[in-house]
Order: sequence, then structure tokens, then C-alpha cells
Amino acid sequence: VTLGPLVFRHIAQKNTSGEVSGHYHPKARVNARGRLITRPAFVVDSARLILPAYGTYTGGLFTDAEPLCRLMGADAHVILTGPVPTSLPMPR
Repeated sequence: VTLGPLVFRHIAQKNTSGEVSGHYHPKARVNARGRLITRPAFVVDSARLILPAYGTYTGGLFTDAEPLCRLMGADAHVILTGPVPTSLPMPR
């Protein structure tokens, strides 16, 4: 669906802009004060936003997986979900 400058699609495509998609259901794994934390995460760069999974049984793809690394630009950030949403550079 195209709505103004935004394109909503199930699976992200390379060489697009204004894209919002799901499918990959990204999750990030980060080291915080010596503890490894895994959280569903929004992944965003200058061209696209990929949404995390919202269900318990949906699974997810870590941000260092090849499909996400290939799609996301060098400026990519994740927004970790949880009680305090936290933005940081996309773990690769």
C-alpha cells in the first residue's frame, strides 16, 4: 500500500525509500553492564523502518543476520522495546 511518501509492504526491498515493513521481526542482542539482553526491536535507517514481532511465539531475526545487514544502511539504529525504549546503533 502506498500512502503519500510511505510504502507499506510485508517484506522489505532493497533500493527503496519511505518503506515500512514487517516479516523479519528484528530483535537485538546487546551487552549491558555485563549482561546479554535480547529484545524485539524496531530497525530504522534513512530509507526504511522494519517492525518487531508483537506476539510471544513469532520468533525474530537477530540484527546481525545477513538479510538485515544487507538491507539496512550504515546509519541504521535499533529501538529496543521494553519498559524504557532505548535507541542505539544497529548491532551487526
